[in-house]
Amino acid sequence: MKKVWVEQHRPRSVDRVIMPDERTRLKFKEFIDNGEIPNLLMYGGPGTGKTSLSLALIRDLGVNKMDVMKINCSDEKIDALRDKVKGFATTMPMGKFKVVRLEEFDYLGHDAQALLRALIEDVSSSCRFIATCNYINKVTPPLRSRFQEFAIKAPAREDIVVLAAEILEAEGIEFDVDDLDKVVAASYPDVRKMIQLLEGSSINGKLSLTTGAAAADWKLELLPLLEAGDLKAARKVVCDSATTEELQDVFRFLFDNLHRIKCLKANVEEAVLRINDYQYKHVFVGDKELNVYALFGELALLS
Repeated sequence: MKKVWVEQHRPRSVDRVIMPDERTRLKFKEFIDNGEIPNLLMYGGPGTGKTSLSLALIRDLGVNKMDVMKINCSDEKIDALRDKVKGFATTMPMGKFKVVRLEEFDYLGHDAQALLRALIEDVSSSCRFIATCNYINKVTPPLRSRFQEFAIKAPAREDIVVLAAEILEAEGIEFDVDDLDKVVAASYPDVRKMIQLLEGSSINGKLSLTTGAAAADWKLELLPLLEAGDLKAARKVVCDSATTEELQDVFRFLFDNLHRIKCLKANVEEAVLRINDYQYKHVFVGDKELNVYALFGELALLS
């Protein structure tokens, strides 16, 4: 069976990963050149490439597949963590060392984190841990001190556009550059979501924003309304289509796409202040949809 695009186009080596900065690139190159790694903790927003980087690193290091274990910390309880990880990590590796991949690391409870602290030290001679998470503040300082940390930030938007074009070309999909830019705008900084949106919107060898996954994405529906300056219609799309959890994304999305709203060109500074003010209020208000509704109303008055 053909793999989904997210897996099909996952970088197979560290050289193919879009690094967040030069320091990270050089450090991972050093790991590969030395054939050795410390315990690593990579954190950042969803879809920024943490898992891809960890898999590419393991592959470049030549770690035997039998020496790698994946643990999804959101699924595993402390007993499973104790039994599965300890049983795996305390046996002799087939190669130089074993690797335990800890996904969703920030879901570990305090007791599980305390257990892991002791386990990491007990198996330090034969096992390495690579952890990935979205919220680093949920990991306790004593556990963090046992890892070398890397903040994996979203790649530059220009690099994501190039990546999207390469994926479509590799899949033989025809596309319009403006449509490609809109898909990136609707999903940035989540690269995983961008690839899924590209796959779901590729119909009969063409990228279409009116069918498939694109037709159901409220951010893509919002973009032409912002460009036309129809903020009232844009407000209706958001309030009708975005979930309560997604309303938080509206503020950053509007900020990132202010350049598209030509009717606000003369009041960009004021628009930024209004977006920032309503984002701050969003944390405290009882009716979050009403808060977003009011923001669009104020932006319409500025146009």
